Amino acid sequence: MDRQHGRWNLLFSIALLLLVVFLFSCNSDQPPVPISMGLAINLSGRGGAAGEDIRDGAILAVNTINDAGGINGRPLKLLVRDDRNTSEGIRAADKSLAAEGVSVIIGHSTSGNTLLSYPFVTAKGILLITPYAATNKLSGKDDLFVRTQVNCDLYGRKAAALFKRRAIGSVALLMDMSNADFVVDWKDSLKKYYHGRVDAVTFNSRKQVHWSEIITSLLAMKTDAVLLLTEASMSGVALQKLEAAGYDGARFATIWADTPELLHYAGGSAENLRIITFIDPKNELPEYLAFSRAMEKSFHKKATARSSRAYEVVFILADALERRKENTAIGLKNALLKGKYTTILGHLRFDKYGDVVRPIYEVMVHDNQFQSNGSI
Repeated sequence: MDRQHGRWNLLFSIALLLLVVFLFSCNSDQPPVPISMGLAINLSGRGGAAGEDIRDGAILAVNTINDAGGINGRPLKLLVRDDRNTSEGIRAADKSLAAEGVSVIIGHSTSGNTLLSYPFVTAKGILLITPYAATNKLSGKDDLFVRTQVNCDLYGRKAAALFKRRAIGSVALLMDMSNADFVVDWKDSLKKYYHGRVDAVTFNSRKQVHWSEIITSLLAMKTDAVLLLTEASMSGVALQKLEAAGYDGARFATIWADTPELLHYAGGSAENLRIITFIDPKNELPEYLAFSRAMEKSFHKKATARSSRAYEVVFILADALERRKENTAIGLKNALLKGKYTTILGHLRFDKYGDVVRPIYEVMVHDNQFQSNGSI
């Protein structure tokens, strides 16, 4: 009886061992669980074409990372949501991504949209990172917000230095209030550092635009320069209208208009326009040139400031995901803040709050091309 009992114990042990080996082999054949990250941008609302560049740049980055083995052997998965450039669309996009369990959302396309997103996303314990929102309202906070876009305070300081260098004693601002959180912060930051006269004309591109009244008001201010706080299409129209009205003062624009689309909308009227931006058009970094070639091969379009910023932020996140010590949004932010990065757009780091530190350039349009005048 004891001998029979021993045989049963042996057979049971062998069967258990075989089951463990079988289960292990089954599990080892399972693909690794992807790491999901969200992208919430405007794809179908006004200005949605710019969102397509953002989406394509992010997709290219994810594909490039996955082709190289992913994050510690796990693939990245990009979940894209269209915020439609409306408050309802922003809430719906963020809720959908939160329901998917993402620990980070890249978004949104403007300062105003990012501010609408910020309370919900961070309250859910999700890191919100943006390459696009420059508003000062999110600066200097110890929270779940990080950005690779320079804030308005630094833009204002650099613009004041540039105006002093160019002997600009007065400037008129054309402010598109459809993105009020950006343009008002930009104006306030400029006035903080600039000692010349600052006048402003406001309009809202989401409503009917009365260009004759706008141009008449700008000309009546008799300033040395006009600074366009407008996106590419509105900047292009404004430049054409100013030229037709005989304006011969200096003209400046911001990163909001820093896209090849500006040259399409402005035609020859953009000649000698100066842009204050962190995008260097003389970028000859091998990584950037490889990115540009990949964009044309994969999407049959040229790289833009928007697609390159999206590509950059995904790679920065991938680096932090590899290094984070805990699988949380806070752990991800801590890893981000400890890194120093050389990206396709150059060197950058984050301060203790998650605001980016990087160079600002003066870019001039000459012969229908963007040319760098160096850092400011």
